[in-house]
Amino acid sequence: MKQTNKTAKEWFKNWANEYDKTLGKVKRHHKLLELMVELSDVEQGNTVLDVGCGTGLLSLKFLKKNNCRIVGIDNSKQMLTVFKDKIKKLSLADRITCKSEDAVSLSFKKNSFDVVASSVTLHHVKNKYPVIRKIHNILKPGGRFVLGEIDMDTTGNIKSPTRLLRIMDCLKHEYALALEEGGVDAFRRMYDNGEKHILNDGEYCVDFRHWKQLCQKAGFRKIKVELLPEFKWFKVLIAVK
Repeated sequence: MKQTNKTAKEWFKNWANEYDKTLGKVKRHHKLLELMVELSDVEQGNTVLDVGCGTGLLSLKFLKKNNCRIVGIDNSKQMLTVFKDKIKKLSLADRITCKSEDAVSLSFKKNSFDVVASSVTLHHVKNKYPVIRKIHNILKPGGRFVLGEIDMDTTGNIKSPTRLLRIMDCLKHEYALALEEGGVDAFRRMYDNGEKHILNDGEYCVDFRHWKQLCQKAGFRKIKVELLPEFKWFKVLIAVK
C-alpha cells in the first residue's frame, strides 16, 4: 500500500508560514529543544550544525545559551526563508549561516563541527545509518551529536492493527497537547502529521534503542539517552565522537 499523503518536503513547504504559530506554541517542543541545548555542552566559540533547522527555533536557543557559531541546513526553501527573515531582523548574520541542503547530503569537510544537532528531522530519512555515519565524520574529535526525537516505532505492515494501536498510544497525547496549547490550527497540523506517520511508506520513526544502535555502529562512544521530563514519548540522545 503506497503512502497516500504528501511527502515530507511538500508537507513542510505548505507548513512553513504557520510553523511557529502552531508547533511553535507547543511547550513540549520548546522543552525538547532546551534539553538538547543543555545536554550539548555547547561552549563559547563552538561551531554548531543544525540539521533540519526549519524556522530556526533550535538554532536561536543555541545562540541564547552561548556565543557560538551556527550553520543551519534544511531542504525546505520556504522554512529557510522564514528563518532568514528572523536572522535579518535580529541582526544575526555574523553568527548564523543558512543553506538549502538535504540531511542525506551533508557536504561538509571532515572534523568541521563541535556539535551536530537535529530535532524531529532524521526520522524522515529512509536510510538512516549513512546519515549518522556522515555526522560522525564531520564532527571534530570529542564532538557531540545531539538528537531530539519522538520515541515511537512506526515500522511494520501498515495494515497491522497492532502497529496502529502502538502508534496511536503515542499520538493521542500529541494531539491533546497540540489542541490545548496551540489551538485548532495546531491540532489540525498535528493530526495531518500523525496521519503521515500512520500511512507511512518509507519515512519511518524508530525508537531510541534503534537510534543508539545506529550511533554505536557509526563509531560513536559515550552514548546516553535522556528522557524529557513529563513527556515520556520524547527523548534526547547524546553521542560523543
